[in-house]
Amino acid sequence: MLQVPRVAEARGLSAQEVRDLVESRIQGRDLGFLGAERINVAELNLALDEREGE
Repeated sequence: MLQVPRVAEARGLSAQEVRDLVESRIQGRDLGFLGAERINVAELNLALDEREGE
């Protein structure tokens, strides 16, 4: 989330659009309690590419 403003500016998107994409791609912890939540960055980049092209 700290990088949302920078990514939004670099991609020419609003911060809210990027934040929504990030939040929709948060993956939960293993077994519901092990480790930290994470984001599949490759999947997020593909979604950002799609939005940027619209």
